[in-house]
Amino acid sequence: MATTLTPIHALITRPFSHLTDFIELADNCERYVEAMVEADDPRDKLALCGRLSTSLSLLMPTLNEPIPPEMVDVLTIDTLPTHLPVFEPETDTLCRYCQELTQLTMSGMLTSEQQRVIEDLLFDLVSYFSYRLKAPRWLRTEQGDVLL
Repeated sequence: MATTLTPIHALITRPFSHLTDFIELADNCERYVEAMVEADDPRDKLALCGRLSTSLSLLMPTLNEPIPPEMVDVLTIDTLPTHLPVFEPETDTLCRYCQELTQLTMSGMLTSEQQRVIEDLLFDLVSYFSYRLKAPRWLRTEQGDVLL
């Protein structure tokens, strides 16, 4: 019986190692998480999660290293980009993220290191959430209030 290759199978079997450059690893992370979110089969989700975790583990020790000279050209542009990535989830989604992380923190199922990381993430997300809720929404002008 032949195995049917799926796009997820191709992602899961795509080779990479500690020698893979950080840009390709970052691209892999995006591919894995996108496929994981769209996957229906729990085994596919778990395999993609594993690949994502491995890619992140390979990236982690390189994050504070200087950019390798051969990569400088790839990261050099001639004009400013028209779009920069921004993290702006809707407040209800952000609240849900905070709630789920709070529940995970209370679960007692995390190692002390995981607990610290989740608490740090929760701190950052709750701070951002609070800022978003309390942020000014209108500007008072001589012509009246203007929506920001």
